[in-house]
Amino acid sequence: MITIPSVLNHKNVAVYPDDEDCNMFYAIKTSPEIRLAPTGEPVFSGLFWTDQADGAAGNTAGINGAWINFDAHLGVSEQVLKEISDKLKSGRVQENRRKVLIKKEKERLGLIAKARGESTIPDPDIPPIQDIRFGALNFTEGTVTLLEEQAGELVGWSSAGGPASLIGDNNAAFALRLNPKGAAIWLKSLQAGVKAISIRFDLKFQLRLPSLEIRAWAGSTQESEVNRKVDRVWRNTDQGCSDADVERIDVKEVTEKLVEEGLMNIEIKKGSSEISDEHVSQLRNMAMKLIEDKVQEIIKSRIHGMTPQERSSSMIQLMSEEVRSFVELRFTQEDVVEWKISPQGTIMNFLEGIPDSKKQQITKVVDLSEHEVETISIETSAEAPWDEPPFVNAVKVILEYPSANEKHSVLFKKGDPKNTWHFRRPKKDNGEAKYTTEVYFKGISEPAIIKEKTSNSDTINVNVGKIGLIDVTFTPHPILASLTGNNAVTAIQVDVSYKEEGDPDHFTDSLVLKVEELEGKKLTRIIGKAVDAPLVWTATYFSKDGSSLQIPQKKSYLTENNQEKIEVPTPYQDSLSLNVELAATPDASVKKILVEFKYEDKVNNFSSIDKVDLSAEEEWETASIKLVLLDKTQRNYQYRYRIVSEDNIARSGWIQGEESEETLILPLYKVTINPSLLKIGTNFANAFLTLQHDDGGIINNKECFLDAESGAKPLSWFIPRTNMNATSYSYNLTLVKDDGTSVETSGTNQGSMLTLKAP
Repeated sequence: MITIPSVLNHKNVAVYPDDEDCNMFYAIKTSPEIRLAPTGEPVFSGLFWTDQADGAAGNTAGINGAWINFDAHLGVSEQVLKEISDKLKSGRVQENRRKVLIKKEKERLGLIAKARGESTIPDPDIPPIQDIRFGALNFTEGTVTLLEEQAGELVGWSSAGGPASLIGDNNAAFALRLNPKGAAIWLKSLQAGVKAISIRFDLKFQLRLPSLEIRAWAGSTQESEVNRKVDRVWRNTDQGCSDADVERIDVKEVTEKLVEEGLMNIEIKKGSSEISDEHVSQLRNMAMKLIEDKVQEIIKSRIHGMTPQERSSSMIQLMSEEVRSFVELRFTQEDVVEWKISPQGTIMNFLEGIPDSKKQQITKVVDLSEHEVETISIETSAEAPWDEPPFVNAVKVILEYPSANEKHSVLFKKGDPKNTWHFRRPKKDNGEAKYTTEVYFKGISEPAIIKEKTSNSDTINVNVGKIGLIDVTFTPHPILASLTGNNAVTAIQVDVSYKEEGDPDHFTDSLVLKVEELEGKKLTRIIGKAVDAPLVWTATYFSKDGSSLQIPQKKSYLTENNQEKIEVPTPYQDSLSLNVELAATPDASVKKILVEFKYEDKVNNFSSIDKVDLSAEEEWETASIKLVLLDKTQRNYQYRYRIVSEDNIARSGWIQGEESEETLILPLYKVTINPSLLKIGTNFANAFLTLQHDDGGIINNKECFLDAESGAKPLSWFIPRTNMNATSYSYNLTLVKDDGTSVETSGTNQGSMLTLKAP
């Protein structure tokens, strides 16, 4: 039978042991649940009906009433029992329980053996550790109650309470008829997933527990006192010691002395028994009588079979030894009592995980409205950044239809469907709805308020956007990457603050930018309200030589969406700007011209660089460069360029630029080559032309293979020059005849026109 205390609590289930079997346990549910059908659906049925749309007062949201039926029980599923069994095994509860039972049984068997005068105590017959079993409770009495409104405007009638089934899982069926307001609340709660039903079971079941224990025990005392008392009794009673004499032996004085000296004692533990002190005294006298009988039995057992000489010589010694070794007497009563439990709690989320199609099967709405009375339906939805900054938790839309004097509010969360608001159309309808939006953020108690808006549509979509979010990206000025030397900027520290210290929205932050990371660094802060103040920031620039430079404080006002890109300016305000262009457009053989610029201030050990590309794809459009200056009086710069053709790349050396010029015309030198006089294809099969230009050690070559087609039209050669006077170039021409023999010729030319002739 079940006994106390409990050995485990798991998922609202309390587990109690058996008083005799270490493998038997009892599982009691401490909180009721909605019963599930074999298909997994909750045993729940909700029938809702609407009003008749006749304008009658007393209805809520068009709902006129509802009828609800559901079952609740205290059943423990097989899955939970399996989990409990695993926990009992892992916690070695069976082993500990078996030790307790073995100890208790050993004590009981030991007392029986002593009472019988046996020296051997049999082994306790306790079941070994086996598979865990769960027993059924023997319920004797109980009621079940639905905790709901007893009087008010929600519940019209209910089966609020009654006797429990007292069998199996104690399943209980409930029925509710809801008033219009209660029906509307239940329907919207079910649709929105807010579900709560409170139930209480009051049950009694039988439980075994130790109730009364009486112990009489013997110990040691002064030997002389015991011997003296025993001798006195013996001398007074030994009158020949016949059987009749033994029966009349009075040992009361001996037992009283044993109790007084502490050799024998009587303990009575009431436990759970409800007995009076008078009954306790009666039990004590009963135990005393048992002790007297035991002493008398000792004397009788020793007298029988003894001769007078043996009695006179050894009886006193034997009596004293027997009394001092007096065995323990124990009387134990284990009562079966009625135990009370009251499992109660709120049953929540019993429709969670049920598809919408199945929800419609257990919750139905019967529409009793008629179409003679026109209604207005306004559909509301909300979109917000639920899973990204600023992490909106909920959006509350408060609607008002002034001409109908109607108000309505709806709270949206992630994944919530659109909400439709129905009400009667007024006689004078201007079709105008007003709405205010409250935005709640995760971790922020106060909402952000979006000012009232007006809509003439029957569909209102609230798009919250990035309200309450500061989302700023600081990017370094791209020209900072062109700085070289000791003054090259290695990092930029941006210190940001919002509002004054002491303001609840005040914060400060610091970002470190690298000039080569043009994408910049992002600053994100969720303040949970409209951004109504500028960001105040300063930039500190750290140079390669370890020095630092700070620009004056700046303010940046954020856009409506609170997302902004702020470019950190260059600390060097002086610069040299140049436009780069060509004097003439190259022919199709040239694809691109790359120009590099460098500025060096050797006095201040400062330098900067820049470069541009001119290309045929962009129709050789003029490009611009900007060189950062530390000292505007020092404006010396150099440049060099490369010409990328279809089959050749030519380059110049560094060229000193003019300080005063605003537009740089690249000094390209174009040489036009005329091979038509060679009559390739007639006098010669083909030819191979090699050109070379030496500009102070900068050598550029060009090689051309001429056949009948290419040798009949002019060729162009664009030479990049470092020295404007370097117009001299050399050539070498090899002409191949039809028979494979060749003729070579070479020469030097300085003009922009080269006419090739056969030797």
